[in-house]
Amino acid sequence: MAKITKKALSPPPRNLDKEIREYLTRMQMSTPDVYIYVEDLNPSSVSATSYSTQTFTVEGLETSNAIIVTPPNLTSGLYLVSSWVSATDILSLVFYNSTGSSINEGSGEYKIVAIDT
Repeated sequence: MAKITKKALSPPPRNLDKEIREYLTRMQMSTPDVYIYVEDLNPSSVSATSYSTQTFTVEGLETSNAIIVTPPNLTSGLYLVSSWVSATDILSLVFYNSTGSSINEGSGEYKIVAIDT
């Protein structure tokens, strides 16, 4: 299960000058929501010197999200080269194996930042 944290600006304090308060309120309304997910993902084996696109369920992701994915320490020669939300709640990751033998990474904790665009 994902740990979800929503990061957003707090409303400005009431005792501020009216003009400053209005400016800060407009700024708060124009700042996108940012969500942080921590997911335990288990990628499939990646064949030697090849790319592998894999999908994972991450509840809360939307196709309009811009995302940043930080994998755990991957095996030497295995790279996470691309990531996107391919459908609602579906994270797509592309792995590249630069070695001469297949790599089965196993389960690990991936951090996903989703920015509402």
